[in-house]
Amino acid sequence: MTQQPRPVAAGRPTAPAVGVAAPATAARLASARDAALAALTTARGQSRPATAVPAATAPSFTTPAFTTPATPRPTAGPAPRPSRRRTSGRTAGIGVLRVICWQLVLIAIALVIGRPWLTTGSVAIVAAIVVALTAVRVRGRWLFDWLALSTKYLLRNRNQDLGGDGETGAALLRLVSPEAAGSTEDVNDDTVFMVSRAPGITAVLQPKSTVRDLTKMVQAPETLLPSPNGQAPTFAVQVVHHAGINRDRPPRMWVALQALRTVEAHRDEDVRQVLGNAVRRVQRQLRRDGFPTRALAKHEVLGTLAALAHVNAGRGLVREEWRLWRSGSISQASFRLDGWADLATGVATQLLRWLLTAAPQAAVTVAVTACRSPLETRPRVAATVRVAAASPAALAHAESELTRLAGEWGVTMKRLDGQHADGLAATLPIGLADTAAR
Repeated sequence: MTQQPRPVAAGRPTAPAVGVAAPATAARLASARDAALAALTTARGQSRPATAVPAATAPSFTTPAFTTPATPRPTAGPAPRPSRRRTSGRTAGIGVLRVICWQLVLIAIALVIGRPWLTTGSVAIVAAIVVALTAVRVRGRWLFDWLALSTKYLLRNRNQDLGGDGETGAALLRLVSPEAAGSTEDVNDDTVFMVSRAPGITAVLQPKSTVRDLTKMVQAPETLLPSPNGQAPTFAVQVVHHAGINRDRPPRMWVALQALRTVEAHRDEDVRQVLGNAVRRVQRQLRRDGFPTRALAKHEVLGTLAALAHVNAGRGLVREEWRLWRSGSISQASFRLDGWADLATGVATQLLRWLLTAAPQAAVTVAVTACRSPLETRPRVAATVRVAAASPAALAHAESELTRLAGEWGVTMKRLDGQHADGLAATLPIGLADTAAR
């Protein structure tokens, strides 16, 4: 009897059923064995690796109560493994420059052949250094990247006093974005605080919903972008989720809308008009979806920034270290979630929920940002997570838990050593930074 794949509960990889073969010819047995092996291979290739758990302990996403899953495991249906994204930005563009550096090295060596040994040796040493900087990678970065990163880290002021509780929000905003300026606008009879920065202007929305688990309701940020056409403005949407150490309180969420500057609209007046229209459009869209929101005023935005960065409650003395960002006695570390853009929307929502609940000894902030220019059909999506704990040991334990959990979905947590101040800014609802907007 030919073995057939047996259906199992949704969320588990399909495995071939095991039964007792009836008397058959050797050819039929071999054919059945091949079919079973092919089905198993296909199932393993199309689903993510997961450790099966009893159905009674699997986390439920249908109840409104917010609970921490005991052992988070992927429960989504079989989905293709995320493919590795094409390298873009500085790493891709620097390839030509690296080749030019190697050509110059060859030319320099050729020119000093036959010269005095001191000249030849000096050129050879410089050539070796140039080749090493441009040809050796350490932990996913070229050596010249590490050199530039270390130089910037050493040259900037890494110790700041943000002042008292009434000043920390504004001081923090100046710290992460020195050029930032605020203004207020009336949108839908609400006073909206807009943060103007070099890449654009941002407004922050907060949900009015009383549902405890907002991760089930909020849409992916890319669904809130304007429809792709040549007339749509360049826009970014950032959704920030935060779960504090006190898990009796449900996670909180903010939506930051950012109108980016373009050649046609670069003055603050023009960009603010575009942003005001976007706030009205997104609020209507979310209200139709049963997710009403309100725009935040100045004191609410600044208070939110201070709370998310854990610089309130007398923790205004901050210090940036290579592996940490400290606010008072709180240790924080940021990570880029490589592979998040390849996840299906439903899978990303489940992973988001577990990232917020997998480390109860730490506060977790996850920011997902989507951006699209008028000439792009697909949005650029990026995600960053920041973990805060009372001690480096608790932080390391939380990092281990989240890294393991993300890895089960093919997402890699890349620690932003030397860039934790940038990681902090990326997890605050203020929109894209300069480097991300370009």
